Amino acid sequence: MRSPFSFYFSLLLLPSVAGCTGLSPRGDVQVFTGHLVKQEHTEDAVAPPAAEMPKLAGLTELTPDLIYAVLVGQVARQRGEHQMAFDHFLQAAQLAQDPGLAELAASAALTLDDTAAVQRAADAWLELSPNSIGAHQLAAYARLEANDVAAATDHLRRIIALAAEEGEDGYGQAARLVSKLKLPDRRLKLMETLTSEEPESADAWFARAIVAAGADRPEEAAKAARRALDLRPGWNQPRIFLVQLLMNSGDREKARETLEAFVTESPDDHGLRLLYAQLLVDEQEFSRARNVFEHMLRNTPKEPDVLFALGVLSLQLEDMEAARDYFVQLRDTGGRQDDSAYYLGQVEELADNLDTAVSWYLKVEGDQALDARIRIAQIRAEQGKVERAREILHQLRDQWPEDAPTIFLIEGATLAEVNRLREAMDVYDEALEAFPGNPDLLYARGLHALSLNRLDIMESDFRTIIAKDPNNADALNALGYSLADQTDRYTEALSYIERALALKPEEPAVLDSMGWVQFRLGKPEEALEYLRKALAVMPDAEIAAHLGEVLWALDRRDEARSTWEAALAKDPDNEYLQRVIGRYKFTRSDSKP
Repeated sequence: MRSPFSFYFSLLLLPSVAGCTGLSPRGDVQVFTGHLVKQEHTEDAVAPPAAEMPKLAGLTELTPDLIYAVLVGQVARQRGEHQMAFDHFLQAAQLAQDPGLAELAASAALTLDDTAAVQRAADAWLELSPNSIGAHQLAAYARLEANDVAAATDHLRRIIALAAEEGEDGYGQAARLVSKLKLPDRRLKLMETLTSEEPESADAWFARAIVAAGADRPEEAAKAARRALDLRPGWNQPRIFLVQLLMNSGDREKARETLEAFVTESPDDHGLRLLYAQLLVDEQEFSRARNVFEHMLRNTPKEPDVLFALGVLSLQLEDMEAARDYFVQLRDTGGRQDDSAYYLGQVEELADNLDTAVSWYLKVEGDQALDARIRIAQIRAEQGKVERAREILHQLRDQWPEDAPTIFLIEGATLAEVNRLREAMDVYDEALEAFPGNPDLLYARGLHALSLNRLDIMESDFRTIIAKDPNNADALNALGYSLADQTDRYTEALSYIERALALKPEEPAVLDSMGWVQFRLGKPEEALEYLRKALAVMPDAEIAAHLGEVLWALDRRDEARSTWEAALAKDPDNEYLQRVIGRYKFTRSDSKP
């Protein structure tokens, strides 16, 4: 059964260690300065949002120079001319003596990635608002960028003190900034300096844990987090941090043991139970995960996210009645309406209530609307209304042109499933005329060409993919396997499969191909090793068919029969397996005494 759980469960998960703290294991940092956000320059980085534009009427004296500076700064910001925006907002701040305008100058300076400009903005802001946490954050950031740790330390101390006056955690804010330092040892030393003055502060110790984790010092991070927990028993952040630290280090057994102990201590803690459910899902213990969510539902009976998770888990467990009930309850809350409609469609589709499924899919909007409409087309095809299915897919291509290649793929596969092979090939040809060189379309057409015995198209399409992407393991494997299976070009086939195996050494499909080509080369003993490994990783009927053939060739016929028998029990309608068995005149009764 197609399982949607893994994808959508991620919507419920707690942040990772990095996500909780603003840090990544590399030590990337986010600097929060009031309305400002400065991010490291990564592929995902975006320009920081600027502070709100101040109302000119609120300024003490509106001179022509001030009005001009503010308006030019605003226009420049809108146009993305950040240097001009910085210059004019800074001038306006100095003219008006207004900290809000200084913050706008700081926003523009951060976008410029100009440390000197950031420092000028910070100085102006601090002069106008010496107790602004945001201004001290900006100044600390600039000093750390300039490697002036002593000056940065003074600003960090002020951040901690000012935050404490407002009842906030200044140590956490300081930790984000400290992690800006490139050298891990310097980060840790600076954080120790900042926190040593309050040895009984749980916030201080947790901040040290954050910095240690970002500096790739997991043992120090764990020790500091446990000290924070000792000082503030029952505090969730260090507990979740410790579990995720263990999971990130690969010690899942210890992570689970630790988390279960925390859950026992606080059985009704929502955050801990959510993390525990995540761990159980990762371990594919879906029934136990559902039990955890059911416990949570008793405490929060109308929580949409909990109902959603219970519905998807029930679907995973093929408990259709429970899944339907949870998704109906979810819909009744008024939350996650598109999710509930989509999954109620899936429930009814799996229950073979196809018209009811369509009625639910038609209610889906938002991100899942396209998938829901595709499901409708596939249902119509299953009902024998293939032309109606194609009409729907053609309409979807017009409505979602950016997804047209995927919709072409679905149309081709739909036609192939009803044995309209020539028409499916026409669809792939049309798609590649519209999207020449698209690797997914080339791959699909290459595979489909085999069913039409068009080895020339198959080979051409896979070679085209490989020419553009020499490390495309899937294309290398498909070409190698096809040559080994359909031709006598075994040595050439081996060369492609070897390249694929080097790229994906544990991939069952590639291991199967390597076993098959070894068999075709007359090396059944070598083939046996690869095929056994492939079948152990992925119990697949085609792999079992190949393994049985090799065993038969080695005159180990009882093993061959038992291998085929096991595969038939799991997949009795698999045509490939049946064809292979038929060649050896083997039936299920042959394996019985």
